[in-house]
Amino acid sequence: MDKSNNNYLGILGCAILYAVTSFACAFLGFLSPWCWIVVFPVLAAVLGAPSYLWAASRWQRFGVATLFALVLAVVLLVMGEIDVTQSLLMVAVGIASDVVRQAIGNTHKRSILLAYPVLPLGIIVWLMKLWTASEWYYQGAAEEIGADYADGLRTLSSIWALLLVIVLTLAVGYIGIRIAAAKMKSGKKLG
Repeated sequence: MDKSNNNYLGILGCAILYAVTSFACAFLGFLSPWCWIVVFPVLAAVLGAPSYLWAASRWQRFGVATLFALVLAVVLLVMGEIDVTQSLLMVAVGIASDVVRQAIGNTHKRSILLAYPVLPLGIIVWLMKLWTASEWYYQGAAEEIGADYADGLRTLSSIWALLLVIVLTLAVGYIGIRIAAAKMKSGKKLG
């Protein structure tokens, strides 16, 4: 197998790792509504950064974030965690991340640092029905986890909570990718 095939397999493996890591972080949601709505996407943004960085440093063309978002969307759709609309929105966020990277220049380190924080916003799409179908979301949470948990979700269903999660996810995604870049040995591949 030649080196380019190894790179493609490695990139696909990183996309799968990103999806698995994101999904694993979701289990924190069982601890409390705050862990589900705030901690989960923020932690997923940090833990997803190294796999994205590895892939983006080797695939210096459009599509890394789109692939990552697509793999996560397909996994969640197949598991019944999200619907088709959410899947499409999640992939659109991946495309937006790639557009940011393309606009800055795919071979520049700065493009990875600024594009990656957009990608974890796709994880918030998984939670979006808290804000778009609140009553349905509360009822499902009450049946699955309990009324107290559902009441906790009500406190997080404001536009302010959504804005908080978006800002925190962007900020922590940026910090996460910076840390990953500082730890990565092959810094010259970033440009």
